[in-house]
Amino acid sequence: MLPVQVAAPRPAAPATTRPSVTVEMLRGVPLFHDLEPELLALLARRAVLRRLGRHAMVVDQASQEAGLFVLLQGQAQVLRHNLRGRSLLVDQLRSGDHFGELSAIDAQPQYAAVRCTLPSEVLVIGRDDFLDCLQESQALMQALLRLTVQRLRRKNRRIALLALHDVRGCVVQQLLDLAELRDGRPVVRGRVCRQAIADMIGASRAMVSRVMMALTRAGELQVLDDGSTVVHCQAPNPAARPPRGTAARRRAAG
Repeated sequence: MLPVQVAAPRPAAPATTRPSVTVEMLRGVPLFHDLEPELLALLARRAVLRRLGRHAMVVDQASQEAGLFVLLQGQAQVLRHNLRGRSLLVDQLRSGDHFGELSAIDAQPQYAAVRCTLPSEVLVIGRDDFLDCLQESQALMQALLRLTVQRLRRKNRRIALLALHDVRGCVVQQLLDLAELRDGRPVVRGRVCRQAIADMIGASRAMVSRVMMALTRAGELQVLDDGSTVVHCQAPNPAARPPRGTAARRRAAG
């Protein structure tokens, strides 16, 4: 009788552990900065951290996934698609921005898709946990209202600029919206995506590049060694009278 060969047991696959969410991580989010310690601890236990690669979809348009999403690290774009597959860039997100709260509150499908443009970390808080905290915390309610108003004012300002100003004013305002204060100066972290700015303001990439080159030559933009851009120019006034020939230049830019 031939000896029976017994296969050696395979080593067990290492258990995958879910990335932990800490109170310190949550406290660094503007929306949660003043949240009560006990609610921060509760969210830290229940929140989920997703690590996503470049071009990964965080949430799809019309998705029924409801909850609060927070971009902890990286960058993302908010995109609206039509039935023919065309996309409109609605907004750009950076670290600390949140989204999805509207669907979490009214239980409607997601209005737009969110896609990462850099490797990112996204915090996800389920709808029930988010609504419970919203009911329990006056600080969270006030922070959400304040940030929502800021977002609405930014969108209203962008609409006014698109209607009344030239490409230069729209580019400057978009850069300021993307910037964060560093040593008292507005700085856009990382390389500026000219195509994304063009999509946001309805201009061509070539026109945005020409405007940014002119601003750099005039000393109104300064590119740092790490690729970040310091914005030295002032924000355009949407109520000011636009320069003559603005409409023709904007048509040419499109």
